[in-house]
Amino acid sequence: MGWVQSAWLGMLIALLLACQPTAISPPATQSIGEQIRDRYERALPDLLPNKQRHYATRLYRITGDQDYLAIIYQHLISNADSLQQDLSQLHNREYRLSRARQIARAYRDDTDKHQRRKQLLLAHDEIPFAKNLLYYLNKVDQLGLAGKPPFTQTGQGLDYLRQVDFARFILDPEVIAAYSPQLANMVYYLHDLGIRDLREPFQQAFRQVFPDQPPQPGPALDARVYGMTHVIIAASGYYQKPIRRQDFAWIFDYLERHHRELIAHTKADIYTEMALCFLLAGESNSPVVGAVRQALEQRYDPQAGMIPSPQWGTDMNKGEHRNVLAIMLYHWPEQLHPGPDLSRYPLYREHYIAPLY
Repeated sequence: MGWVQSAWLGMLIALLLACQPTAISPPATQSIGEQIRDRYERALPDLLPNKQRHYATRLYRITGDQDYLAIIYQHLISNADSLQQDLSQLHNREYRLSRARQIARAYRDDTDKHQRRKQLLLAHDEIPFAKNLLYYLNKVDQLGLAGKPPFTQTGQGLDYLRQVDFARFILDPEVIAAYSPQLANMVYYLHDLGIRDLREPFQQAFRQVFPDQPPQPGPALDARVYGMTHVIIAASGYYQKPIRRQDFAWIFDYLERHHRELIAHTKADIYTEMALCFLLAGESNSPVVGAVRQALEQRYDPQAGMIPSPQWGTDMNKGEHRNVLAIMLYHWPEQLHPGPDLSRYPLYREHYIAPLY
């Protein structure tokens, strides 16, 4: 074959290769946070309702984008009947115990960790009912509808919760060891709703269960760090307001001192929350934030447009928590957006507020 023929053949092969379909790659200038957000925004209508709500609430709080209000509103209203039923039966101990058993039995038990949590819930009488009610009343309050239709009985719910011995559950060392992130949430729900202040007793009990020592890989490390991050995140109202590092110095010092080991020995959900804690404290230049970004970039799957799970792969629902945290890390704003206050949402006002004539 002559030189001219070889040249033409090379040009032809190059042209054919250029015309072949290839995997769509995101622009090189996009951060992985932008790529993940693009992927999840497209998938959002197909996610499970609770995953949609979780995603939409967090994206609203870092963007203030009104487009997320419909999902947040619909999810809250869809639970109104169930909440009202519970509130109407607060006087009925048999009902409360029955609902507690129902809630505890429905708790997932597909791992050793969740089996242990389920056993603890079943062993604490009506705590699962009270815990569930506390969660929903806090949500109604955060979204501006406490005492408003269709949640007019929230006052009765708060009165009931003031009578519950939450300390017996929250300060139990065995429960802390198995359930620390959720307990941190409960502590701040109780405080924010004006029911009881267990913040300092919980932190003291937590530090006794998890004494300050170098990280050792295993479930106890996950429980320790998840509990620590949830104390800070819950104190922020779940990304509604910044926090002060000095209020949680023992947590920040531990996370900062051991962040490289924690990234190596925990899952992406945990160490990404660790970075968000430093952002909540206004420390965007912290080496912890940079190290977590580097770790996420190593885990990122550009073909799937997400950070996969070692266990669940690229399942969009299973990965929503981990990936929305990554989105937040890369889209952290100068100012957070509280709420939203759904009492001002036009669809709510249309359905529940009588027009003025």
